[in-house]
Amino acid sequence: MKKLSYVIFIVLTFICCGSPKERILEKEVSSKDFIKYRNDDDFKIIELDSFKNFSELRKKMGRLACDGKVPGLKFKYKSRTYNSIGFSECPDFNGVADYFRRNLIIIKNDSLVTLLENKIKKEPINNLQAKLEKIALSPSNFQYGKKILKPALIHLYIDDKYPISTTKKVLKEVIKQFKNINSKEELDYFKYSILFEGAPYILIPPPPIPPSSQETFEYIKGN
Repeated sequence: MKKLSYVIFIVLTFICCGSPKERILEKEVSSKDFIKYRNDDDFKIIELDSFKNFSELRKKMGRLACDGKVPGLKFKYKSRTYNSIGFSECPDFNGVADYFRRNLIIIKNDSLVTLLENKIKKEPINNLQAKLEKIALSPSNFQYGKKILKPALIHLYIDDKYPISTTKKVLKEVIKQFKNINSKEELDYFKYSILFEGAPYILIPPPPIPPSSQETFEYIKGN
């Protein structure tokens, strides 16, 4: 019995201790694009904790975009390190970006924003998993003739009254939930890009349905 207990102790010690590199890897979560671009010459790491708020971060990213750099976003959230990529348009850019053929996701502050039944609906960012699963249920959200979804374009805007910790919380949830949904399916099942906006993305409810010709006639007749 003593010998068996000793063997179990040795095995558990080996599993728990491991090498320092292995322990670091267990505490890091990286998006696929971050891993893809991190060794490129044009890749630039940005530490989120060096900024006070979203606006400062977005402006830095915009300057990097002007220089043709790809911003790699690195931050810690509750003892875990997260790595991702985000984009902000260069302020000198005068062209038109192609954002069509995408699954649109809008985040303002720490809420998901959607247009539902002609009303603007807000949900906590923790509902992102449910939103991604709902997108995956609709055949129209898939690429034509393929079993992979159209890439998601995430419009992200956070008011300056919120500290950088809010930005970290939102990005953590985005990285985590997209990683989860992609781990269950084929490679590149649901790609995504995060666009850091200088103003909130505006959702405009459609105008009310006009009355039919007969209803219009009756209305005019009655007045």
